Amino acid sequence: MKLVPILCALSAATAIATASHARQVDVPLQFDHDFIRQALVAQVYTGPDEQALLWDDGSNCGFLRLRNPAITASGKRLRVVSAGEARVGRSVKGVCLAPVHWHGFLEIFEEPQISAEQDALRFRVVESNIYNSEWRKGFFTGRIWDVVKRYVQPSFEAVRIDLKPAMADLRDLLPLVLARGDQERIDRLLASLRLTAAALTDSGVQVTLAFAIGDATPSTDPTPEPTLAPEELQRWEQAWQHWDAFLTFVVKQFGSDASTQDLRQALFDVLVDGRFDILEALAPPMPGAADPTRDLFLKTWERLAPVARRTTAALPGTTAMRYLSFIAAGDALAALGQIGPEVGLDISADGLRRLARMAAPLSTEDPLAYDIAVDNTLRQLFGFGQPLPSPDLSAEPGDESPQAAWWQRLWPARPAHAAVEQPPAAKTLDQWLPPGPDAVDAYLQAVREVLAEATQKTLAANELEAAHHDLYRRLVLAAAWQETCWRQFARAGGKITYLKSAVGSIGIMQINEHVWRGFYDVRGLRWDIHYNARAGGEILLHYLRDYAIGHEPPGVPDFLARATYAVYNGGPGHLKRFLKKDTNATLRRIDELFWEKFKAVTADNQDGLTRCLVGG
Repeated sequence: MKLVPILCALSAATAIATASHARQVDVPLQFDHDFIRQALVAQVYTGPDEQALLWDDGSNCGFLRLRNPAITASGKRLRVVSAGEARVGRSVKGVCLAPVHWHGFLEIFEEPQISAEQDALRFRVVESNIYNSEWRKGFFTGRIWDVVKRYVQPSFEAVRIDLKPAMADLRDLLPLVLARGDQERIDRLLASLRLTAAALTDSGVQVTLAFAIGDATPSTDPTPEPTLAPEELQRWEQAWQHWDAFLTFVVKQFGSDASTQDLRQALFDVLVDGRFDILEALAPPMPGAADPTRDLFLKTWERLAPVARRTTAALPGTTAMRYLSFIAAGDALAALGQIGPEVGLDISADGLRRLARMAAPLSTEDPLAYDIAVDNTLRQLFGFGQPLPSPDLSAEPGDESPQAAWWQRLWPARPAHAAVEQPPAAKTLDQWLPPGPDAVDAYLQAVREVLAEATQKTLAANELEAAHHDLYRRLVLAAAWQETCWRQFARAGGKITYLKSAVGSIGIMQINEHVWRGFYDVRGLRWDIHYNARAGGEILLHYLRDYAIGHEPPGVPDFLARATYAVYNGGPGHLKRFLKKDTNATLRRIDELFWEKFKAVTADNQDGLTRCLVGG
């Protein structure tokens, strides 16, 4: 069995105002039955096959052995039941006289308590019973119990769950995430940190970790200006990159310990939805705008904390305990954030590093290192497999003189395109702008071949039921139409460059380079239509297979295509947005436009695509 610390969802963290304006923050920590069972196994049932030898007189004439403990709730008490056996007799010259044998069950009732030192969870035995193998009491069970009872209670009451490391980690973290400049306030907070209560819940034991915090000194907001200074933009960019790197580091850490594909998919959702949140923070409105990290943390923690708790459910004790401090600290930060900005929560880079180290204390990696290189571990953890083959891009067109080796894929050289208006000799389809009306059909056919090739390769490399292959092919065509009218490039400032949106979505499939950091080669997404199409096709297949299929509501025959695109456009949290009445008008219009294009692709009608391309 596994040690399972399940720290309960942060219900409303309690903030209690006092006469001195201090507020008590209560952070509930939950240890479920499996967690407690493994603590019991680690400290009492230490023999082979989870056996506990609680008494042995050394003569084989007197012993008590228990095995296979099970823990449940019984009213306001924990109930521990063990199978066991015992022998009680008198040893005379190596002979056991008048031995009484017992095989049956031992039942212990315990109340959880905070230790006298207020740094551990312990258990007080309040009742105990012994039964025979038929769950009955009798004369012989009573005689056995009279002898062995005195060995049982001390063993069970010695069990402790040490919370000193979690409290020490929190003491180290809090000064890094509270507004600086008021050391006396921070010192009072740290001095107030304590365990205040232990109570039984349906699934285990809840311990309350509490601390008091006073109001922060109000800061003066700067006068808004029409533009941002360069140093402000740099600080803003560094803040969201630190957060993205932290989130990626933590999700990978939990993903490596996740026991099921469902858990890894849930962690993938946290990562992608968190990165979509970052997109909303990429354009600060004015000087003095708040560091986005606090709000990003609060939004993401609401998604991450439940998945982190579930992930620990199948972990061995040492690994599970490693996450205890991390989740407790995250809950504490969320509690502070829920009180309001007046508490002065300021999640610094140092604070994020310290928090990440709680989850991975032995890692030598910098948790805030922001790297755009393809991360093979990230792809493998979340079901994307080996990285796509990187294109041969010896130079980026437009600003540099491309070398001949880069231009081997001269699509106009194919006989089928001989009549196409040729772009300049140094160009291929990879950087060819859409042509005039006379050549648009040939251009569309060429791009269709690129998308078909990407689709075929993606299907060959990934599992998808054959019944959905045609739907998937139409999805790729319609998504590329919706995103860019089948274009990879545009002209800007007199030069050809890749299509890029205001928030960093690039190329024919508009793959966002921030959301998909680590999954794909950024230069390939920018400068190679084949690579971009392959990446977009892979993402669409992932969403179709793992999100849309199997989640179809009754009576919605068009669900698979529309749901897949909604997730592609907005992230995992958008799976059913086109069905919701409260979806905002902009998103609803995007979904309607995609559906029109998907139906046109199904009918093999590219009139709208032609108009879109020529008009664009």
